[in-house]
Amino acid sequence: MRQKTLRILVLASLALLAAGGAMAADLWLHVRVEEKDGATVKVNLPVTMLEKAVGMIPEEHFHDGRIEIDDWHTSTADLRELWVELKDSPDMTFVTVQEDDEFVRVWKEAGYLKVNVRDGEEGMGGENVDVSLPMSVVDALLSGDDSELNITAAIEALVAEGEGQLVTVSGDDEKVRVWVDRVAEAE
Repeated sequence: MRQKTLRILVLASLALLAAGGAMAADLWLHVRVEEKDGATVKVNLPVTMLEKAVGMIPEEHFHDGRIEIDDWHTSTADLRELWVELKDSPDMTFVTVQEDDEFVRVWKEAGYLKVNVRDGEEGMGGENVDVSLPMSVVDALLSGDDSELNITAAIEALVAEGEGQLVTVSGDDEKVRVWVDRVAEAE
């Protein structure tokens, strides 16, 4: 189960990197993972550290603040076209999937792209995932050239957005929370 928690932590962190930063000097990115067995992982990073860490990504994958995506199954151009359509649409639900004990909803509301996934019944191995990304962060992420995602711009956009909840995952075995606020060391 620790590998699953680690994967969730990495995905949540990548979502944040892909999502952006906050009033840099006084905003903090927090990741908290609590496992059923009592193990807890707490990460408290100043957003400015994310901005600096971008420069540490190996150049074969990352250059000038951008990640290149060559062998992805869809092009960034297609993603940009889809994003423009979604961004220009009114607040609404785009996707709802309900099957047995699984539920997925993707919607746009008040400047945020939101995703809600309910997989299984809570208490029976189920997991709940909630993602709330500021649209400005996704906009900035997709501002890269050609087949690139602009991570630097996304971090800057997250900084401009300020405090907020980004990702929560809760299940029978663990709970994960990723958020940005002005508290250096979150409880």
